[in-house]
Amino acid sequence: MMQLKSYVTKILLLLICSLLLLLNFSSSVDQETVTRTVKQQYKNKEGFIASYGDGERDTSPILLESLGQYMEYLLIVGDSQEFEEQFLLLQSHFTVNTDEGIFLKWQLEEDVTANASVDDYRIIRTLLTGGEQFHNSSYTKFARQIWDTMNKTQTVNGLIVDFYDWSSQQRTSEIHLSYIDYDVLEKMQASKLNRYKQILSEGQEDNLFFYEIYNLENNTYQTANADTVNMIDQFLIAIQFAESTHEKPTSFHDWINTHVQNDGILYGSYNRNTGKPAVDYESSAVYALGVIYSLTVDDQKMAEILYSRLQKQSPLHLKPNYSDIHFFDYMYASHAVTLYEEQKSSQ
Repeated sequence: MMQLKSYVTKILLLLICSLLLLLNFSSSVDQETVTRTVKQQYKNKEGFIASYGDGERDTSPILLESLGQYMEYLLIVGDSQEFEEQFLLLQSHFTVNTDEGIFLKWQLEEDVTANASVDDYRIIRTLLTGGEQFHNSSYTKFARQIWDTMNKTQTVNGLIVDFYDWSSQQRTSEIHLSYIDYDVLEKMQASKLNRYKQILSEGQEDNLFFYEIYNLENNTYQTANADTVNMIDQFLIAIQFAESTHEKPTSFHDWINTHVQNDGILYGSYNRNTGKPAVDYESSAVYALGVIYSLTVDDQKMAEILYSRLQKQSPLHLKPNYSDIHFFDYMYASHAVTLYEEQKSSQ
């Protein structure tokens, strides 16, 4: 009798635990949930996507990054109407026309007079794809105009650098490797495509992690931080490495694989030299980019482990606090889950 009671108690505990998990975490992301969340939680009273949602959406910054991420997601789910609405906002509020060409503000503020190549690349890529997918030549035309302006004003030794300030006509001499978008460079037939590929492929060499910056004045690599690495940057670079070389970055990949196989956890930052955690927090963006990276290099086991961990992060809770979730994190989580589940369903 006592054994029966013990058995029943264990079953009840398992059921309660399962119910608690269901109440706190969602099992998937669907198009309607994401677009509804963006409209209800992140769009401010003027219709722009804010960096933080809910109570912060009318005061937090409006970034081109957010608009581009959302447009990128809208392509995945095929929402042509919402894509068009975001395109019109892009043209009417983020675009600056000068004698030199058409520029995009990296942030929606009156005194902003500079772009960011990482944001411009994302916009170009989404518009090129959107032009084909939605049969709209105006998207393609605008993408080419942005590309032509970047090539005209934002190059050093023939390579597109991080930003250009059109008010002072000043440009940086650096390229953050995480800013490079090899897909765009390839589609637009960049004149020095192989040079970008070389910068990416030699950005790791015998090191565990990637260098983050390439300086075109002295043709040397630099670190963003001498002691630690940010895993968001590392995954962004690793994705570009894989797309440009069609190979895995061996030492980085093996290190990631060991950590996820043994621990199932990745932290937000690590010591550059030892590979030990530099912080004690996890990041939904790290797991999301890890999933996207794993899918890029066709490592299904790694993708599965990181996807499972991503499910436990705050953007995928059933009742998240959007005031504390940056749109960057929310969108990457939604993006990664959608890509992963689409691939699983097609197998």
